[in-house]
Amino acid sequence: MRAEDEALLRGRRPFSADLPHDGLEVVFVRAQQAHGAIVDIAVGEALASPGVVAVHTADSLDLGSFAHFPQLDEARARHPLAQGRVRHVGEAVAVVVADTLAHAIDAAERVWVDIDELPVLVHPATAIAADPLYESTTSNIVHQVFDSSADHDPGVDGLEASIMVDLDVRNNRVASAPIETDGILASPGADGRLQIWCTSQGVHEIRDELARALGIDPGHIRVRSPAVGGGFGGRATLPVEFIVVARLAQLLNQPVRFIQTRWENLTSMPAGRDTHTSLRLGLDDDGSIVSLDVDLTADAGSTAHMSPMLMVSINRQATGMYRIPTLTWNGTAVLTNTTPVGAYRGAGQPEANHARERALDVAAHRLGIDPIDLRRRNLLTADELPHSAPGGALYDTGDPLRALEVAVEVVDVAHWRARQIEHRSKGAETAIGIGVACYAQTSGRGAPADTARVRVTEQGRAEIACGSASHGQGHLTTLGTLVAQKLGLSLEQIDFVDSDTDAVATALTTGGSRATQILGTVVSNATDDVLAAARDIAASLLEASADDIVVACGTSERPAGLTVAGVPARSVSWSEVAARGSNRCIESIRAESAAGEAHPYGAHASIVEVDLVTGEVSLLEHVAVDDCGVVLQPELVASQQHGGSIGGIGQALWENLGYDRNGTPQNVYFTTYGLPSAAEVPFIKARTITTPTQRNILGTKGIGENGCNGATAAAHNAVCDAVSHLGIEHIDLPLTPQKVWEAINR
Repeated sequence: MRAEDEALLRGRRPFSADLPHDGLEVVFVRAQQAHGAIVDIAVGEALASPGVVAVHTADSLDLGSFAHFPQLDEARARHPLAQGRVRHVGEAVAVVVADTLAHAIDAAERVWVDIDELPVLVHPATAIAADPLYESTTSNIVHQVFDSSADHDPGVDGLEASIMVDLDVRNNRVASAPIETDGILASPGADGRLQIWCTSQGVHEIRDELARALGIDPGHIRVRSPAVGGGFGGRATLPVEFIVVARLAQLLNQPVRFIQTRWENLTSMPAGRDTHTSLRLGLDDDGSIVSLDVDLTADAGSTAHMSPMLMVSINRQATGMYRIPTLTWNGTAVLTNTTPVGAYRGAGQPEANHARERALDVAAHRLGIDPIDLRRRNLLTADELPHSAPGGALYDTGDPLRALEVAVEVVDVAHWRARQIEHRSKGAETAIGIGVACYAQTSGRGAPADTARVRVTEQGRAEIACGSASHGQGHLTTLGTLVAQKLGLSLEQIDFVDSDTDAVATALTTGGSRATQILGTVVSNATDDVLAAARDIAASLLEASADDIVVACGTSERPAGLTVAGVPARSVSWSEVAARGSNRCIESIRAESAAGEAHPYGAHASIVEVDLVTGEVSLLEHVAVDDCGVVLQPELVASQQHGGSIGGIGQALWENLGYDRNGTPQNVYFTTYGLPSAAEVPFIKARTITTPTQRNILGTKGIGENGCNGATAAAHNAVCDAVSHLGIEHIDLPLTPQKVWEAINR
């Protein structure tokens, strides 16, 4: 085990709260009302409190409004500290700076906020017709897609639907819930630059957004991340609190730190999902799908944030890898008095896959067809790919029918179906349910280039530098192994530098399942550059043709280096070669965009047992079969399959960020927010099948988000299957004992 890996496992690598700090502490004062006009914020008592250095509101801090994506909706930009109006519980209205955290907490309780409450909009359906939350606009609709073919006749082009299945599907709001909350340490640097250490999924994004918010050049800021305890999409954008902390460091010319509490995390970090989908699925007498009509309403929360982009992803994956000739898709994103909705593992795609897979199960039951057989009839076959889907995705390679068959075989559907029949025939107080779900997604999206530097030094070591932040993905193992194999080095001879804006000039945020296929390709190409330059130097040293120079792996007698093919005695070490390079090293810096999107896909199967007396659901088995193209690191792929699947299962059975009618968030501590643990989830049976993509040189597709795309629907289908003999067709997520019990007793 590498020393840095062991340090992380043993808790010796620093997280944000572990960084040495003897400066000032920050506590935010947050709104307890979901909606209202700010009448007054009295800070006098707080300023007079022990240890307090400063107390600021929006007026005194003098920061302009900030939109994460101004090109999408600048009219609804928010202030880092609420100005004029608060729009969700947990929105920051003031900030206290003190010499200790205890003093800052005490003083924050002495800030008096007078808010004149306004009508609270919790549900998008109500918010559409209500007065706008932003005075500069006329509507709470922040994004709308209207398909002009919405009046399409299911019988066009000779396709006739003999059955139309209508279903409303709720995809509940969930939290990214990283193990580490947000944190930032901002300090004025000796070099005149603002020095930032913070949690992030991409330090360059943080740097550039901070520079825009502060009105300074990005070159005046250096951003680094320590070890980061997870992201899952919630850290894909700059927290507005970071803007405030950076400004405070500028004003006070001292180090300033903010570490978020769990309550703050669950009320201010962008939430995920939260859509309502009405589907109409048309099928013929044989169960072949003829058409799919979708009408989606998305809760955007209190700002537009990422809603327009999420809706594009939902649209793209509406049909998945099914033979669905006609799609009509309408979508509306609406502001409400809730936490803003952003990316969460899959970012729009799980919502699409979940809704479609529920509709397929309902259609199967109404037609009297086994849900697995219905999918077999409609899934694309390997020879039908590439396939241009109606929603816009161009699926490249795959064999979705094979993925389904592997899942069915591994979970042993026949065995569990027999158990189900046995339970029902005996009138048992528990019921067995079998659920399957097929999914497709897009990985490696995004036009901006990712950047990496690969260098071999005269110490005979290789260094990889990139900006993409590894926070559980295993960048060092994946990228380090790529370089080590090409250069004949061991992984222990690879140094890895990431999450530092000084490491490379630009870089992408880690997300969208893009790291291996984009950053891996960049690192691979940069390593080829280094090898080509090294061959020229070695050819000169060995008096041979560069075409005859090959890599020589290190042994106990000889270090790794380059040699003449067929003449192993004639060789030079990497140290010797690097010493002849410019600045006594050989390096290459590459900046490249994705050659094209890849499309991982797969099939998941869940087995559940439902207690018909209490409504409690127990997950007995779960199988994940995923195609992520060429597998470079089997252990890392399996870990992503496990983590993603558990995230999807958690959403289906336990997790929920709900609001009462006053806009007060529910389940804002881990005592009530139902994160699954090893006690609730059995060992995931993870399998892979491989169809390499041609859209990157490694043949890889994404894996980090696959589990959430398949597991939620599989678990949901299993629970509904378990109680289907009672006349229950559908239960909305999350499938808590209370909800299941109520459905049974209705």
